[in-house]
Amino acid sequence: MLNADEIMSRKFTGNSMKEAYLKACKWYASNVLAKDELHNILVDYEKVYSEQFPTVILHLYASISVDEVKTHHCNICKETHKAFYINEETNCNWCKINGYYERCKQKMELKKYYCKELL
Repeated sequence: MLNADEIMSRKFTGNSMKEAYLKACKWYASNVLAKDELHNILVDYEKVYSEQFPTVILHLYASISVDEVKTHHCNICKETHKAFYINEETNCNWCKINGYYERCKQKMELKKYYCKELL
């Protein structure tokens, strides 16, 4: 599972929706995909018909793996626990982060099922 936050958006217009979309794809390929420094960037294309010309809005999101964050959090918690409570074992059952991630996974499973049904 990924957590993402929008870093930028950009508008592309054209005489047709196809032309606007191709401009957005070309910009994305040359400015994001071609750069080795940009990792874990998600892209979303939004079609807008309400403007004078057909418009595609390109949204870029920086993403991070939720599992990486959880593992890092658990390592810090265990390390801190050992420093303060030398003789006690770490009890992960009381940790609130586990319940939060379980609910996130359940919601994601429902969303995936719903999307698969629509497709």
